[in-house]
Parts: sequence; C-alpha cells; structure tokens
Amino acid sequence: MCQSIKNIMKYKLFILSLCILNINVTALPQYEAKYKFISDEISITGTREFKKNANGYEISFDASNLLASMYFSSKFNIDTKRVFSKNYDIKIRPKFLKRDQSVFFENLEKSVSSTGQVIWKSYLDPLDFILDPLNAQIMIRIHLMDDLTEFDLNIIDLENGDFKKYSYKVTATEKCIANKKEYTCLVLERSRNGSNRKVQYFLAKELEYMFIKVIDVSPERTNTLELKEILSFG
Repeated sequence: MCQSIKNIMKYKLFILSLCILNINVTALPQYEAKYKFISDEISITGTREFKKNANGYEISFDASNLLASMYFSSKFNIDTKRVFSKNYDIKIRPKFLKRDQSVFFENLEKSVSSTGQVIWKSYLDPLDFILDPLNAQIMIRIHLMDDLTEFDLNIIDLENGDFKKYSYKVTATEKCIANKKEYTCLVLERSRNGSNRKVQYFLAKELEYMFIKVIDVSPERTNTLELKEILSFG
C-alpha cells in the first residue's frame, strides 16, 4: 500500500516537473524592439519582434531607409525545450546585397527546400535537429535559461541545404547599457571548426536573455546588431 502511494507521488511529481519545464520554455516573453544593424556596406534601424500566435511562434526583423530594405522571418514551434523549424524568409533590397529566399522545413517528409534566388532541396536526418539563423537564437535563450554554459547547434546552410555545426560558450558576465538601462549580460561566443568567423552575443539576464548586442566578425567584414529601444516586453 505504502509502496503504491510512493509510486503515485513519484508519478505526480514527474508529470508536474514536465509541466513546469514546458511552462518555462514556452513562456519566453514576447517582445517588440528597435535594433540598429551596422555593416561595412550599410547602417539601418528596424523593428525586431518575437511573438506567439495560433500557428506557433515567429521572430522577425523588418528595416528600411532611403537606400535599402531588409526583412527576415522565422516561423517555428517550441516543444519540451526544442525548437522545430517551419520556414525561414529573407528579403534584402540594396543592389549590392540583394537576396530573396524562402526555406521550408518539411518535418514529416524529413526534407528542407529553398526557393527564390537560391534553389535546392535536401534530405536530412531528423536527429541532426536543424535550426535556421533566427530561431537558433531562441534555442540559445532556452539553453541559457537552463543554465547551460557550453552547447552545440546545427544551423542550415542557406547556400546548399546542408548544415553547419556551431559551438557556443559563455565566456564572461558584464554590465550592458541599452534602452537607457543597465543590465547584467552573459557574453556568449560562437565558433566553428575550420572557420575564422567569430560571433559574440550579449544577452541580458533581466530580460530572459534577450539579445542586447551581436558582433559578427569575419576576415571579410564586421556586422553589428544592437538594441536601441524596447517597444514592448512580456
């Protein structure tokens, strides 16, 4: 009798823990914020938004000025600490960087396909757990909320449909100033074997590891994305 009660209690605690994990993961605050993107070719400010709707989640960046327009969007689902990609869109309109591409993740068919400027179709092992460049940032936040300091992520190669494995490591904690406030930021570095490209992420603990700044350095160029103003949060 006592053993049966213990087993029931263990089962309830197990189910409760699953519910808590699911709540923590799927309760990432929705937000809308202004970010400034700076590269060697262009400087542009736009709106970055993370939202949930009846079809799942979406993170996007939309910016334009007299010289250029940029639009990135990722639609995906989140389930038990994992991001499941659905489709990724990119549209850039300055002549020197023009790009128009849509990537579709067919999870049932176990395939990924690209249309637009770059056309390909590939079949990937679902165990490889492939992300796109935007929703990988959501997976980063989930890992940091789970107190991981080192992890790997596979991100789709937009040129050919393969994927690249990137390694992430928390290297420091420092104060960041953004949105006229001071935050405690984790500094996360991304690297890949055989590549000279390095990316640093500055993520605010107080904002559930929302991105404050991203510095992307390669031999060819340096790109920076920096938070300027939070329009809504939560």
